[in-house]
Amino acid sequence: MVVSNREPYLHRRRPDGSIAAVPTTGGVAVALGALMRDRGGTWIAHGAGDADRDVVDANDRIQVPPDSPAYTLRRIWLTPEEEQRYYNGFANEGLWPLCHIAHVRPVFRSEDWEEYCRINGRFAEAIVQELGDPGTPIFIQDYHLALTAALLRERNPLVRTALFWHIPWPHPDRLRMCPWRQEIMRGLLANDLLAFQLERDRRNFLLGVRDELVARVDRDVVRMDGRATRVAAQPIGVDFDRIQKVAADESQMRETERLRRELRLDDPEITTIGVGVDRLDYTKGIPERLEAIDRLLTTRSDLRGHLVFVQVGVPSRSKIESYAAIEKQIDEQVAAINSTHGNGPADGPIRYRKSALKIRKLVALYRLADFCVVSSLHDGMNLVAKEFVAARDDRDGVLVLSEMTGAAQELTDALIINPYHIDGFAAAIERAIAMPADERAARMRSLRRAVAGHDVFLWASDILERLDHAAPKDPFDDGSAGSVGAGAGAPFRRTDGPR
Repeated sequence: MVVSNREPYLHRRRPDGSIAAVPTTGGVAVALGALMRDRGGTWIAHGAGDADRDVVDANDRIQVPPDSPAYTLRRIWLTPEEEQRYYNGFANEGLWPLCHIAHVRPVFRSEDWEEYCRINGRFAEAIVQELGDPGTPIFIQDYHLALTAALLRERNPLVRTALFWHIPWPHPDRLRMCPWRQEIMRGLLANDLLAFQLERDRRNFLLGVRDELVARVDRDVVRMDGRATRVAAQPIGVDFDRIQKVAADESQMRETERLRRELRLDDPEITTIGVGVDRLDYTKGIPERLEAIDRLLTTRSDLRGHLVFVQVGVPSRSKIESYAAIEKQIDEQVAAINSTHGNGPADGPIRYRKSALKIRKLVALYRLADFCVVSSLHDGMNLVAKEFVAARDDRDGVLVLSEMTGAAQELTDALIINPYHIDGFAAAIERAIAMPADERAARMRSLRRAVAGHDVFLWASDILERLDHAAPKDPFDDGSAGSVGAGAGAPFRRTDGPR
């Protein structure tokens, strides 16, 4: 069983009244979708499509994927106010900026926290309703559902749960900004297995536990509340074989040509194509990327008319002020660069598409590119980097990758950049453009070995295997560390045990 806020498919009503099933965007949804297609089971998620209610059965279930059903999607419904406080409020105005070092101040409101607790309880109740065999592994996803395992365990103490925290975990000094940090950590420690992307995040979490909770930490096991939780670092991968299959399909050439015409890349004067694929999020470093391209075109005027950069920006959380602001800033930057280095706001070196691409077009775009830029200011992993590599079975293309991503620790043969150093960033793009074919091939071969060697199925298998071997309950723990709740938090005392 997979449990997440975002659903893998949503249903939308077309203008003619018919209903379309649309796969959701984002590396995590794609990765978990691959897992569920392979293994089957039930996925519980928030139903966010405007026609989602019209297609479910009496128990709010539907079989997906639409073209080849392989597993059950169980939907949970939220009112607009619930979504505003739980999702936009506590999760994305509070936890998201808390965990990302991207210079946006976290906002924590008591009413948002209370709604967050209530909705986590609703997810827990849905799990109870869907769970047949209590031995079924339950795989909970990310920062939206930090309390779900604890609330589920109150209803069914025998459940087996793992939670994967996809985003960075903050250092204890930053974690103190959150008034409910102890409740969140206790909620996470109600899982049998808690996994992070990087060793850095695992280490930060354990430091926070030592500072904030009455718990015993022994290497990778935390003992508290009469339970033991294994804490691991397990970086996520992509569905390498599926991307390979799409890339090798004979129809892909036609898809590539259609995309070339659609993005106006068929001009013979265009000799170099770069791509960026991101949600419109302030953590992704898109303004810095555009500034670096502007700097390069300013210093290398000979590239004007020959270099085109395709930026796919998927609108995200647009009701939140910080997201609306970054979207407006990017719109203005694109218009300014196109006016300065091209023929007007919509006709210049930046081809800007503000909508998601389905996998065939996405793979086609990756294969059209001479280089791909991932310039996150802070990122747990970033699967775009791995998708680009997986799509390049031609052993060509250059990955320009921010050192602030988790992916940079694995993909060391990318051109690693500091997104805050605009001159260095521009120089790396210039180097990518000029890189000899043999160096491109050598780097891409190495990158592909890294991505293929740890795909999404190995990631999932490793986590489920770790869950099978998760530490048992600690019979010597007196359970005095408190519980999760919607109040101000139980008093705590700092442990004097070994650190």
